[in-house]
Amino acid sequence: MPRSFSAAPRRETLAYQNQSLSYTLVFRSRRTIGFAVRPDGSVHISAPAGTSPEWVAQQVLKKADWILKHQETFARRPAPAPTRHFEAGSPHYYQGRAYPLRFAEARRPAVTLAGDELLMATPAPLTPAQAEALLHAWYARQAGPLFAESLLRVWPRFAEFNLTRPTLSVRQMRTRWGSCTPSAARIRLSPELVRARPECLDYVLLHECCHLLVGDHSKAFYDLQTRLLPDWEQWKAELNALPK
Repeated sequence: MPRSFSAAPRRETLAYQNQSLSYTLVFRSRRTIGFAVRPDGSVHISAPAGTSPEWVAQQVLKKADWILKHQETFARRPAPAPTRHFEAGSPHYYQGRAYPLRFAEARRPAVTLAGDELLMATPAPLTPAQAEALLHAWYARQAGPLFAESLLRVWPRFAEFNLTRPTLSVRQMRTRWGSCTPSAARIRLSPELVRARPECLDYVLLHECCHLLVGDHSKAFYDLQTRLLPDWEQWKAELNALPK
């Protein structure tokens, strides 16, 4: 098998529409030129060995609008949410407020809010996985009453539709904040929602209630959601920024 050719990467910059367009260029054993825009906005060009940087620059200018469009798309994406940790002092959220985690010894496991701290008391030291499981169980116990309060705030917005009031249940979900079965008027919500501000919880519940009227995520659905909660995008963004 012949040895492939790959020169050292080089940085190049072009002027395009009164702005600088920078990219990393590498020459390889290939027949066509390749363009890639990465999530961090960086541009990477793979060009056939034997072509000149000047020829590559001409191809980049032809592709400039495509490159800028992808950079803009990545720039609009929210930053990844931080990861939760389960050591003493690590912040954990409850109803939108961060509480540092504190461990204490006790005969029975318990999680409580103690002033400005989230107190986790156990007979023996916990591994991070055990602390996470104990905290999730505590969230689940708080969820039912908080979800009921949210429904009292949200449901009056649907009075005009003469709908059957939905029943709520708590269910741990990996990729969703909530789900709805319109035919049974049943809504399931993740206990993780208790970490967010009540306005974020109300947004998710209203979203699921909208599915009682529109089952999909069509334009009609979002028109309804926007009419009932004009600032829903703000609460969605805040919710998705919570540590994962």
